[in-house]
This record gives sequence, C-alpha cells and structure tokens, in this order.
Amino acid sequence: MNKRLILASTLIALAFAPMLRAEDAKAAPKTDAPETELGGKMEKLNGAYRKLKRQIADPAKNTESLALVATIKTQAEASLNLKPDITSTKPAADQAKFVESYQAEMKKMIELITKLEVALKAGKNDEAAKMIADLDAQQKSSHKEFRKPKQKQ
Repeated sequence: MNKRLILASTLIALAFAPMLRAEDAKAAPKTDAPETELGGKMEKLNGAYRKLKRQIADPAKNTESLALVATIKTQAEASLNLKPDITSTKPAADQAKFVESYQAEMKKMIELITKLEVALKAGKNDEAAKMIADLDAQQKSSHKEFRKPKQKQ
C-alpha cells in the first residue's frame, strides 16, 4: 500500500511538472536587456504602428487609424530628445554628432507621420498606404544605425 501511494504521488508530480515549468516561463521576463525610457516609448509606438499597418487601406477604420497615428506621433515626439542606448558605445567625440543624427531621423519620421495623418483625414487611404511603405524603409535604415543589434540566443 505504501509503495502504491509513493508511486501514485510521483506519477502525479511528474505529470504536472511541465505545467509548472510553463508557468515559470510566462512569469520570467522575455529579455535580459534593461528597459530604457526610449525602449518603452518605441514599444508603444511599434504596437500602434503594427495595428495601423494592418488597417490603413480600410477607409471605414479611419477614425481608429487616426487615433493610432496620434499615439505614434506622441511617442515619436517624446522620443525625440532621448538618446539611443547605443550612444554610450560610440567614442566620446562622436556622441554629440550621433545624437544629432538620431534626432534628424526622428524629425523625418514625425514629418512622414504628419503627412500620413493629413492623407487619412482627407480619406486618401491609397496614398496613406504608400506612406506606410516609406515609414517602413525609414524604420529599417534607422534601426540599423541607432539600435543595438539583438543578441542571438
């Protein structure tokens, strides 16, 4: 009887062990990188941007799209005066120039977002969809220069 009880409790523990490990994985943070103020703003911006990309062509969703554009613009403007985390890895003599370059790219992004907003307000969703492509290209080039490369795991 005692052996059966030990065997049954062991089997139950083994059956539930993967579930406990899954819960631990959910609770653990996804990245080891410390969260920066700029990173937080960019995450909010990116979330709104991804939603906007999915619905930009639908004129029926222009009100929601304009709200997303407002979120993107607010986060971009708030990020304008922050420094990318990678700045500290640059030589001291080049850091000011690097930050100026970052700010110029952010201003260009804000300008593109403003044009996108105008197109949406005018109901020109085809034109707005083309501007999304411009924003994508600008994002790719900017991330190459101003974002730390992601570490492979």
